[in-house]
Amino acid sequence: MSRSLSRALAILDLFDSRKETWGITEISQKLELPKSTVHGLVKTLEANQYMEITPSGKYRLGIRVYELGMTYQTSARLGNVAQPHIKMLGEKYGQSVHIAIYAGRMAVFVIINNAGLSNILVPRIGAGIAAYCTGVGKVMLAWQSSAHIEEYLQTENLVSYTQNTITDPDLLRTELIKIRGEGYAADKGETVLGIGCVAAPIFGLTGQVIAGISVSGSVDVIFNDRLPECILDVKQAARAISVGMGFKG
Repeated sequence: MSRSLSRALAILDLFDSRKETWGITEISQKLELPKSTVHGLVKTLEANQYMEITPSGKYRLGIRVYELGMTYQTSARLGNVAQPHIKMLGEKYGQSVHIAIYAGRMAVFVIINNAGLSNILVPRIGAGIAAYCTGVGKVMLAWQSSAHIEEYLQTENLVSYTQNTITDPDLLRTELIKIRGEGYAADKGETVLGIGCVAAPIFGLTGQVIAGISVSGSVDVIFNDRLPECILDVKQAARAISVGMGFKG
């Protein structure tokens, strides 16, 4: 293995749930490498989306890291447990059904069933989207720790994708509290006008949110007189998948 590759992998290995962001100086000190060397490696990793810079100037893992793990994710237990529920929701509502995980402060899609729809913007497996502007992202963000949510609200760049996107941190905080209280999230054209979703959290053995499931499609189709039924079905599917993943709550 080349020395540069070995050093780049060593940098990536520093990131875990205990420390999600690292600065150039911190990496240099931890790995005992010159700052100039670390800077060059980090910039190469950033250019290839393996790392990304945060508003604080530190770095976190980039979306490419999570994309590489999606083949495993789709064949793992979550996919097997969720499949019948995904099939049921897709057939009943004729809309796309997605399961996403919360990774790198984004909703990363790991399972997609587009129900044969060609006129709906369907993400690809491994694609990530900002958590704050989609139902499946908000529902996972709502069940993060209070400390994580506050750090997210203070540092995330809340870009407006449509006039419906929540870009005020205080309004987003209120929205997350509401989501947690009601047990589901909705997105009515917050990322793409005319496209919306209803989402619910999936919990794992330890009681932590491990994913979210959503029915996504045309706002006119989802947000109609069947909305209460859709919300109930999505929540029940999420609950059943959670139990299948070992959740005891």
